[in-house]
Amino acid sequence: MKKNNKSVLPLSGLFFLVVGILAYGVYFDIESIILLTRLIGLSLIFLIYFLSSFKKNKLYLFSLLFSLLSILFLFLKSDSGVLSATLFFLIFEILTITIVIKNSKKVSFIPVALGFLPFLSICFYLIFLTYSSLGINYLPSILNAFIISFLGGLAVSNYVLEEDNMKNSWLLISTLLFAMLIFVFMIEKYYLSVQVFKPIRTICFFGGHYLFMRYVLLSEHQTIIDLPCEMTEESVSK
Repeated sequence: MKKNNKSVLPLSGLFFLVVGILAYGVYFDIESIILLTRLIGLSLIFLIYFLSSFKKNKLYLFSLLFSLLSILFLFLKSDSGVLSATLFFLIFEILTITIVIKNSKKVSFIPVALGFLPFLSICFYLIFLTYSSLGINYLPSILNAFIISFLGGLAVSNYVLEEDNMKNSWLLISTLLFAMLIFVFMIEKYYLSVQVFKPIRTICFFGGHYLFMRYVLLSEHQTIIDLPCEMTEESVSK
């Protein structure tokens, strides 16, 4: 797999630095740096992936666009902004599920269901706790619960059934971080507001993105290994 390590390593270091600055900014509510560092952080994810992959998964790049839109609308800090951010993040999750299914060697109903149910139970418990405050976000929250739970079921299933547990470990941890992001957001927004939740959400969001990017890259690498020897990088790129 072709990699531009000279560029990727400094960019990865810069990414973690930006996330650290953002976590500091959200904890102390320094709005002058929050939006900028959020945009820089996601842009660095895009750039690191673009430089690390010669295959360029267009569906993954497209999913990053919807994640970016969720960031922008969440910054509006209104009910309509939260609703729009939730819907864009839902699209991101759906695209993520599509990527995982395409990269899965086998999707089995029972392991997916066994992984799905614990996630769904926790999500529905949170919805029960915050029901009176959700308002227009009630139905999107239910839909979000099903989607993130299905992604969790897929991650658990892949981890159990597939031999390559390095990439599936990244997928599982990434999914857990995205699930924790949703849990913490709902608790903070609709149930109990604690300042420390804000940097936790930041770490979950960007940590989930970074690890999912690693999953996508390892999946591409596995695809190249499985190709016939005569196939070159140029032919795959087409």
